[in-house]
Amino acid sequence: MRSLLLLCMAFLMLLPNEPVFGQNFPENEIVVIQGKKFVMHQVRTGETVYSLTKKYGVSQPELEKNNPGINKGLTIGQVLKIPYTEGIDLQNLSTDQKGAPAGFIKYKIESRKETAYSIAKKFGITVEEFYAYNPTVRKIRKRTKLNIPYWEEAEEKKAEPEALTEKPGYGWQIIIHQVVSGETLYSLAKKYGTTEQDIIDLNPEAKQLKTGMTLKIESSASGVGEILPQPVEKDGNRNYIEHIIESGETMWGTTRKYNISEEELKALNPILNTGFPAGAVIKIPVAETNKPLAKPVNEEAFEQHLVKKGETLYGLSKQYNISIPDIKKYNPILDRRNLVSGESILIPNKPSTIFAKPDSDNIEIVDVDSAKLLEEYYAVELPVEIPESCVPDLSVPYSGKTYNVALFLPFYYEANDTLNREDLVIDETTLFTSEEAKVAQDTTIELEERKELFKQFYGGSENFVRFYEGVLLAIDSLHNVGFNVKLNVFDTQRNPDSIRQYFQANEFFQTDLIIGPIFPNVQKEIAAYAAKNRIPIVSPLASQTAITRSNSHYFQVNPSRDYLIHQTAEMVAEEHFNSNFIIVKTSDYSRTTEGQLVELLREKFFNSGLLSSNEGVNFTIYDFENEGAFGLRRIMSKNKENVVYIPSENEGELSVAISNVNNLSSEYSITLIGSNRYPNYSSIQLEQFHNLKLKYIAPYYTDYSNQQTINFIEKYKANFGTEPDNFSFQGYDVTLYFLTALITYGNDFAGCLPYMHSFQMQGNYHFQKLTQFGGYMNEGVSVISYTRDYQVERKRVKGQPRLIMASDN
Repeated sequence: MRSLLLLCMAFLMLLPNEPVFGQNFPENEIVVIQGKKFVMHQVRTGETVYSLTKKYGVSQPELEKNNPGINKGLTIGQVLKIPYTEGIDLQNLSTDQKGAPAGFIKYKIESRKETAYSIAKKFGITVEEFYAYNPTVRKIRKRTKLNIPYWEEAEEKKAEPEALTEKPGYGWQIIIHQVVSGETLYSLAKKYGTTEQDIIDLNPEAKQLKTGMTLKIESSASGVGEILPQPVEKDGNRNYIEHIIESGETMWGTTRKYNISEEELKALNPILNTGFPAGAVIKIPVAETNKPLAKPVNEEAFEQHLVKKGETLYGLSKQYNISIPDIKKYNPILDRRNLVSGESILIPNKPSTIFAKPDSDNIEIVDVDSAKLLEEYYAVELPVEIPESCVPDLSVPYSGKTYNVALFLPFYYEANDTLNREDLVIDETTLFTSEEAKVAQDTTIELEERKELFKQFYGGSENFVRFYEGVLLAIDSLHNVGFNVKLNVFDTQRNPDSIRQYFQANEFFQTDLIIGPIFPNVQKEIAAYAAKNRIPIVSPLASQTAITRSNSHYFQVNPSRDYLIHQTAEMVAEEHFNSNFIIVKTSDYSRTTEGQLVELLREKFFNSGLLSSNEGVNFTIYDFENEGAFGLRRIMSKNKENVVYIPSENEGELSVAISNVNNLSSEYSITLIGSNRYPNYSSIQLEQFHNLKLKYIAPYYTDYSNQQTINFIEKYKANFGTEPDNFSFQGYDVTLYFLTALITYGNDFAGCLPYMHSFQMQGNYHFQKLTQFGGYMNEGVSVISYTRDYQVERKRVKGQPRLIMASDN
């Protein structure tokens, strides 16, 4: 009996700290427990420990003392014992947050394509509510049964046609519309500023639209101005911004991005204790400052804008008629976080005086590169605290050290030798005159029986020869300024066994830097050797990230396709948030990289609050595969930029679809979103890319106007008798960059790369750690844009900012 009593007491002690869903507690009722007065309170969406202490006039330690464990975070539906403070008017306390749900809708997951984010969106709840009322769900699996909460207020509004229901947390409204005779999906989409597909997503039965049917239709609130994410209220003496978790983001990546510990992030956002769900809105603490985020080289080139509460990049972009990428360009920290109220940001002034004509006729006007001049005029520097270990000591004389570099490339030497060697039968009559031939018959003359002729390269080995030539010129440049570099070159072919003999030799241990091998399957063993012996190893061309994720001494120069997709989505969301966005479906794109971009774009537009709004983006999926080109004109806009994306990498599909979209380019303004593979598609006419203003993210793009690039080209032609190609530039850039880092900072240069300034002809390297215990990937990419006047322009999206030592002022 005593054991049973103890068990019951233990249960009662635990009860107040567990979620109790579906129960209705008397609002603000006072109860007496062991002679003390308490208010029994059920936690609601959006409440925090801090907000409850303010609401009930109780200290945080006292609240935690009576509710053990809440310091780890609150859970929706959890019942708390709150010490009653005399004088508190419980009847007039604010009850803005939701209470317990009126009930639950039973829902079974129908497809593997569904996510917590899409289900929450479908039923008008938040991701936090999704997980709170389905605590056992950790992974979204087909046929999983869910409890979807609903509240009485929403149910009452459903009874009224065209009633408005606010969508929690996103600044959206769900419009309840009753279909009348004559209405179509197309007319409803136009009426509410949404798309036919979005209506069907929320109302699958709407595929067969009938009079009297009640539909849920998403629409932004009238007068959209509050765009998510927003700065949130100060909590005590701290300032916070909101961050919406996007698909693919990780806990570690977010902590690195905002320079915050995982423990602190979880303490501020209890939902993160059980996962990292896409769609959740979390708080991020930031330092408050009214100083500019960057220091301009020319003060007169910028004005300072003091960020007010609720202001967004979207709003500032419209206010100053400047693109969001340009705002970020001049305020580099905004590439990593949102605006904070109270801080100052730089807004560029118009360059009205920079090209002013001189007053005197005696002054000669020199023809200058205006783009270069503007770049220097608007240059900004980011003040940082550079670690002492990353400040080069220029006072120390050169030590005379020799740096050993191992270069692994697939030259296929034997295959090339066989391919280009030819046995010749010598026709003596072609070598001698008739008289000389007679003499030769009586004379012993040793003739060359075999002659080497160069015909062609084996496979793609020519590319790696060009890369090697770029490496040689980089090392030559270092030799010319007094550094000793010893280059050991190894032919890897494409076989892991072909290189094992090289790095297992004793003398290989003296290597300071490894460049290559090219192919990931050949890299595996030597990368493990490099990690064990703390030798930095550079992967110059491969884009796979498997080794990068686990090897802290590995440097991946070519960004992964996944990263390029995310950067493309970021670019489109920032530059085309007020557009008519059209997905031209040529085939099933589910489970493809191209399909991933579609979902990322939908997610970004939704999170911004601008999806299908009058001042935002219309998002339409057009079934080109089944409907052909005839309906394209119907969904084009005369008032907005028509931004088209075709989620396919099949050249045949792309060629047909692009050709049909191009037929409309004389009537509508169209921007085609593509990839860096597009210029390689020979079946698509270059003229169409210019007509459609093709735009894509590229990791490499050679700046032929730069004087250093011009000098390299001249030097290359002088040494090798031909023009350099992309592999030549890459070989030079990679070798010079990493040898500079090695010479400047030593073998452990990884932590100092953010503070190293180095010119690359093909881009702007920006290495970031990929995982907590892994290596580094280059995140420096550019936007490439084709113009209608047949120009191809490059605009920097992300790269190494110009850093300066932070002052104490």
